[in-house]
Amino acid sequence: MASVFKNFIASSVMTLLCFSLYFYPFALAQDSGTATFYTPPYVPSKCYGYEDQGVMIAAASEGIFNNGEACGRYYQVTCVSGTNEGIPFPCLDNGSVVVMITDLCPPDSCRGTIDLSKEAFASIADPNSGVINISYQQI
Repeated sequence: MASVFKNFIASSVMTLLCFSLYFYPFALAQDSGTATFYTPPYVPSKCYGYEDQGVMIAAASEGIFNNGEACGRYYQVTCVSGTNEGIPFPCLDNGSVVVMITDLCPPDSCRGTIDLSKEAFASIADPNSGVINISYQQI
């Protein structure tokens, strides 16, 4: 019986180790930045013109947009904290949202790394804060 238990423990530890090593690179792939939001209408967009892509969308700063290569890519955006510009603790409990890049945040007026739709922003933070610190990753 002790041998069966030892084999079970060893097998469980190996499974957990393999699982952890598999997902380790994804944990490292998170970047940090800031998020702002924009309001409707969300069309036209740089990626899709007048084709409506819903409301869980975002405009990417030039670095992410990369001459349109980010169009249609999905990013998980997580509220980390407030900035000194707004509400001190704006993050909501759920704290993360998945958005599709549909537009370029205009370089001359872009105030964040990712400009979320108002609906996407409101799902992770109090819109009254205006700007939040985020972590994000392509998924």
